[in-house]
Amino acid sequence: MIFNRSFLASTRRRPWTSLDISIKRRLSSSSSATEATSILFLSPTSWPEPNATAAGIRTVSLLNHFATRFDSVHFGCGAPMKESMTRFANNVHWHHIKPNRTDDMTNLLQHIQHTHGTIRAVVFDRFYAEEAYSFRIREQCPNALRILDMQDVHSLRIGRQQLVKEIDQREANNNMATQLIDEVMKFDPSTHEWAQDLPQAKKAHNTLLRELASIHRSDLVLVCSSSEMNMLKQPSWNIAPWKLISAPFFQKSVEQDMTKSYEERSDFVSIGGFKHPPNVDSVRLLRRIWPRIRSRLPDAKLHVYGAYPTNEIRSMHDEKLGFYVHGHVEDIKEALLQRRVLLAPLRFGAGIKGKIVDSWGYGLPVVTTSVGAEGMMTTDAIASDDWGGLIVSNEDEFVEAAVNLYTTKELWEYSQNRAIVLLNSLFNKEQNLQVIDEALSDAMMNLGQRRKRDITSQLLWHQSNRSTEYFSKWIELKEVK
Repeated sequence: MIFNRSFLASTRRRPWTSLDISIKRRLSSSSSATEATSILFLSPTSWPEPNATAAGIRTVSLLNHFATRFDSVHFGCGAPMKESMTRFANNVHWHHIKPNRTDDMTNLLQHIQHTHGTIRAVVFDRFYAEEAYSFRIREQCPNALRILDMQDVHSLRIGRQQLVKEIDQREANNNMATQLIDEVMKFDPSTHEWAQDLPQAKKAHNTLLRELASIHRSDLVLVCSSSEMNMLKQPSWNIAPWKLISAPFFQKSVEQDMTKSYEERSDFVSIGGFKHPPNVDSVRLLRRIWPRIRSRLPDAKLHVYGAYPTNEIRSMHDEKLGFYVHGHVEDIKEALLQRRVLLAPLRFGAGIKGKIVDSWGYGLPVVTTSVGAEGMMTTDAIASDDWGGLIVSNEDEFVEAAVNLYTTKELWEYSQNRAIVLLNSLFNKEQNLQVIDEALSDAMMNLGQRRKRDITSQLLWHQSNRSTEYFSKWIELKEVK
């Protein structure tokens, strides 16, 4: 529709819409219809893992989408290459490139531009990718749109984790209590006053400053959660509103008759990769809460799925108690379609919770906290009883909600219906990708004007404020000697 040379040259795939024609005209003034175009994703540490993380699912969705918009799509990463990547996006070119290597980056950029076409956009996968690579892109591809994909606000997640740790120490327990959830939801990484001057508390504040600097240096910022979008728009952070683009998950529409009914399902399920601290904390809590649920539903089982389970997590497996730790599963679809309720007692975290998006996609209602439901409501579904499941704030409520949702068919069917409605409203693939397409088109057409009026970005790019660039170059000199 937008950036691909062959698409602009042909209308045989489908009839042109007025939106297609408008965007084509806007782009034609800055790029010839016969010029091949490329987009490059960069991460210093992580390849996308759609079979292990929600972030991986989202990134692969973007890669596959941009393959229909640009002539070539590339992903460069500093971690060792994974052979499995082509299974998830076989139309993407994968490149292993070490960070802090000028020659390696120069060679990659030249190879892409000489072989595949002009690099029109570069996507930095999280703020630390922007820190590692943006100055090189600015030097060597000055006309490329620099896009920061935040995934979530890391400082918010880190700060909430530290806050929970402080509360646990203060209360001498690891419970899920109403006061704890309330404090977590009110947490602001820019204004919170810590009870103790701990390294992790400093890390949250320093991460916020790094994230804000990356945002201000970038031309566009993809924001996953509506609640985090509102936080980023607060006046004191002075972020230009035209930089912030809503980019949540990208799901195909679901109808109720496409999934399994209440009678066809049984048991509970928990999903989430164990490299992610909120998921580890959640399963620890589940292991303690589960006997209370099991005592009221003696035939029910809880199935725990997630990549990279630790020895601690594996040791929780107890068949007599009906607590089954399965670890990694290649395809979560069948596991979710067979179960009746997803349990997600999240005490901290940030961003949209992919486990809930996946569950809703397979017609599976959820019991979670306000942390889990954050950013997953429409304006007409602000009440916890009008959601795709039940939202609770303490352990007693969690147990009651789990039992009631599991045993009450009418409540379950209503929750499943609301889950499908919310999924189709908030995470509609075509709708959300169109927002991104239009934002990229407008930014490319007006890139010079945007950068000229972005004074904060110019200040941060001034040589006296480019510490990450010079630190990277220092590392390179040190390591190549």
